[in-house]
Amino acid sequence: MDHKERWWKMGLKAVSEGKLAVLLLSGGQGTRLGSSDPKGCFNVGLPSGKSLFQLQAERILCVQRLAAQAMNEGSVTIHWYIMTSPFTDDATGKFFESHKYFGLEADQVTFFQQGTTPCISKDGRYVMETPFKWQSRECLFSRQFAKSPDGNGGVYTALKSSRLLEDMATRGNKYVDCYGVDNALVRVADPTFLGYFIDKGVAAAAKVVRKAYPQEKVGVFVRRGKGGPLTVVEYTELDQSLASAVNQQTGRLRFCWSNVCLHMFTLDFLNQMALRKTASTIWRRKKFHLFMVIQWV
Repeated sequence: MDHKERWWKMGLKAVSEGKLAVLLLSGGQGTRLGSSDPKGCFNVGLPSGKSLFQLQAERILCVQRLAAQAMNEGSVTIHWYIMTSPFTDDATGKFFESHKYFGLEADQVTFFQQGTTPCISKDGRYVMETPFKWQSRECLFSRQFAKSPDGNGGVYTALKSSRLLEDMATRGNKYVDCYGVDNALVRVADPTFLGYFIDKGVAAAAKVVRKAYPQEKVGVFVRRGKGGPLTVVEYTELDQSLASAVNQQTGRLRFCWSNVCLHMFTLDFLNQMALRKTASTIWRRKKFHLFMVIQWV
């Protein structure tokens, strides 16, 4: 508890100094929830009728107030960067406008779009939006390909192409709290997590939740090889015998720490990843165009 109290105070101090930005991954639609609206618009069934966006905005407001009180500041502002997609951007912006940004200032919220990637069928074929015949070279690169958001991993190139990493630096942000939208319990801008992160002096960190049972459909953190790097293995890639394996010393599942998309990054780390991802994306696009030309020929 002594450590937690110290981390809490460290986190609030960093927030009051404007060192923390919040990054929301919100490019998906609520199709699994039975809605075509952005996931953040979803009403989770509370008596208040609050949406996910509102719950998260109010938690930012709360941390701002706590930081101002703790440091005797007049006011504290946490900038909120919200990643949308071409399929959710307009609806997300209108939702925030219609709800007056849930009490936040409009200029402390920045929307930006992630990229898209062509949809591929299980047998490796590119999916077309409409029935299509190869008639000309120009058709190869038309908008006939069905596309979908390029996933949470697209955040790095999206931040770079939107020049928002520079924007964060200009605002004095050094740390970025990153999370997924579909989490009603998320502690946005958690001061304890931020203080812990600063105290450990690391470039990236993640919160984990213990798996409820062996077949729970969550990715898990594992160490690849003795002394190797920590990484995430998705539940679809984890052999059932490994998923059920028990650590005899602890009595817990051997691979029990699930990835619930709650991360903390330094701004330097995001810049490094953006450079790597941008180079990788350019190479993939060149290969895609080359492949389509070969197919056409």
